[in-house]
Parts: sequence; C-alpha cells; structure tokens
Amino acid sequence: MSEHDRLRWARALVFTGWVFAFAFAGYLITQIRRAVAISNGSFEDGVWGQRIELVSFATLPQNAIIVVPGLAAAIAAAWLVRPLVDPVVVQVRWLIRILAGLAYVIIAVGVVGIVAVFFRNFDSVGDVGAILGRLGGVAIGAAVVRLCTEAEHEI
Repeated sequence: MSEHDRLRWARALVFTGWVFAFAFAGYLITQIRRAVAISNGSFEDGVWGQRIELVSFATLPQNAIIVVPGLAAAIAAAWLVRPLVDPVVVQVRWLIRILAGLAYVIIAVGVVGIVAVFFRNFDSVGDVGAILGRLGGVAIGAAVVRLCTEAEHEI
C-alpha cells in the first residue's frame, strides 16, 4: 500500500472515529439534559437519585459500546500512520485522547450509578441487574482506556 493510500485510509478512519465519539457525546448530553429537566422525583431517594439513574443509562453496555467502533477506527488509523509525518497523525492522537476521556466518563458515571443503587430500597432482582449492567459499561470503559493507552504509544 502506498503512502498516499495509507493517508487516505487514515483520514477516513479518523473521520469515522470522530463520528462515533460525537455520537456517544451527543447521547450523553441528551441524558444529562433529560436529567436536568426532572423537577419532581418519583424515586425514594429523590430527584437526585432519579437524575443519577437517568444519566447512568449511558454506561449500560448497549450504550457504552458506541465508542468501540470509534476506537477500532482510531487504532487502525494509528497503525497506518505510525511511520508517517502528516497532520492526520495529530488528529489520530486527539481522537485517541478524546475516546479515552469519554471512557473515563463512562467509568465515573457507572461507578456513581452503582453507588446510587445502594441508597435506595434494595430490590434483589432489579438492583442486581442495575449493578451488573453498569459494571458491564465500566468494563467496556476500562477496555477502551487500556486500548487507547496502547494506541497512543504506537504512534
């Protein structure tokens, strides 16, 4: 593959990675806006418990997985550009850092969501599922952080 082709593919992969990063960021912002709009809490732990629950939906595996295709694109782009000098290398680095940042947000919100479960009346079926779901999202976040760290060293 020629250098021109590698750069062309790297640019396309970086674009794809940004799209997935923005998709998750948009979903997270939507959840935060919905949580802010809650004025009367219907949960036993009040308005803040309901807000935390709503925002922590972003950490469920089916939602947190949105960043993984972006990560795959970033890793592929990093592999393609590693010996090259081009502005796309800077874009790959920024993409990897943003994806790692989003993964840290997934981890933090997931942990807050798990802790919030313990502040309401324990429901053995629903709360165990809530904890396990958020743990799945935290695991995805940890995997994304680990791969972002390795991809950054690759460039």
